[in-house]
Amino acid sequence: MHRFRAVISLVLFAWLLPLCAETLTLVADYWCPFNCKPESDRPGFLIEVADRIFGRAGYTVIYVTRPWSRAIKEVETGQYTALVGTGRTEVPNLVFPKRPLAMARHTFFTRVDSPWQYRNDDSLATIRLGVIDDYSYGDLNDRYITPHRADRQRLMILNGQNVIGRFLDMLGLKRIDAFVEEEAVMRYFLAQSRHPTALRKAGIASREPLFIAFSPANPNARRYADILDNGLQALKESGELAELAGKYHIALKAHSP
Repeated sequence: MHRFRAVISLVLFAWLLPLCAETLTLVADYWCPFNCKPESDRPGFLIEVADRIFGRAGYTVIYVTRPWSRAIKEVETGQYTALVGTGRTEVPNLVFPKRPLAMARHTFFTRVDSPWQYRNDDSLATIRLGVIDDYSYGDLNDRYITPHRADRQRLMILNGQNVIGRFLDMLGLKRIDAFVEEEAVMRYFLAQSRHPTALRKAGIASREPLFIAFSPANPNARRYADILDNGLQALKESGELAELAGKYHIALKAHSP
């Protein structure tokens, strides 16, 4: 009888264990192929990396999308566990792992008939540039966007959803002369879109390591960052990181820490 009760207890424990698993909620704006549509078979490179690492450590990962400015605030206050696809300069108060998960190439895009080419920040003075509110674009935000934020002849600052599509419309109407977007994100958007505006790359604003960073309001933030670091190394050694990078057509060599 005692043995029977022990077996029943083990069965109940095994059944209840998944219900007790700690849940991590990751948030970002839609930025495919790094983070894509939640609850799909292709949620994005960064999301799949996080899901494998934390899933094997016994955690449940939930991913939601919000406008970027809102996502930052809600991670800072602890409403969500972590912010996906951020640089260190955007949110220096968050808790970062040591190793980046990807490398962004923030690139200028303009119309094919435009002669403008980025050479240095002085060359931006001749155009009206489209940017997304609260993005860092590497250090372009500190170098150029913040000092000229109030100058609407230099900058068109947008937030909310479908910002790339809105920039393309504005570019076609010549309301802006160029905008900045990560190169892989722009390539993915154009492959999925039938937008009529033809684009030309006009130089790179900056390269920036990308992280999943954790809420300083969460007492387990440093532990989560360490789990992510250790898990990333394991994915590299197993070849799974290369597999995921290939799935999303991201160059793996750019992700080495």
